[in-house]
Amino acid sequence: LTPLDPGGELLSPEPVTARALTYARLATAAQALGVGHALLDRTVAHVRQRTQFGVPIGSFQAVKHRLADARIGLEFARPLLFGAALTLAPADVAAAKVTACEAAYTAARTALQLHGAIGYTAEYDLSLWLTKARALLTAWGDPEECRAEVLSAHALSGGRRW
Repeated sequence: LTPLDPGGELLSPEPVTARALTYARLATAAQALGVGHALLDRTVAHVRQRTQFGVPIGSFQAVKHRLADARIGLEFARPLLFGAALTLAPADVAAAKVTACEAAYTAARTALQLHGAIGYTAEYDLSLWLTKARALLTAWGDPEECRAEVLSAHALSGGRRW
C-alpha cells in the first residue's frame, strides 16, 4: 500500500502474517474445542430423553460407544491446545488445531446421527453448532496443511522434538 524504503530498519525477522496465522489457528482450535463440548453436552441430554422400544436411546451400547469416541477425541485435544497456548510454536498450534477441529467435527457427526432428522432443521439450535464445527475444520488451514506443518517441523528437528 505504500512504497518501502530499501534501506529501512528490519523490525522483525519473522513476518507478521506468520504470527497472525499462529494466533488465528490457536483461537480456532479453542473455539472448536468449545463447539465440540457444546455438541456433546446437547447430544447427551437428548439421548437421555429420547426413547425407543420403551427405553432411553442413551442406554444402548452403540450410542454409548459413539458418545465415548467423541468424548475421547475432545479430551485428547485439550492438552494439545493448552500446550500450544504455552509454546505458541507454529507446529504445536497446527497440531492442536487439527486435533481439536477434527474432534469437534466427529462430535458434530455423532450429534447429527443421534439427533436424527431434527438436527438438520434450522429451527433447532443443533444446526448452528453443526455449521460452526464444519466451518472451523478448514478455517486458517485445512487438516492436510496443518499436518504438513507438524511433519515439516518434526523433520527439521531431526525427530528429536517429540
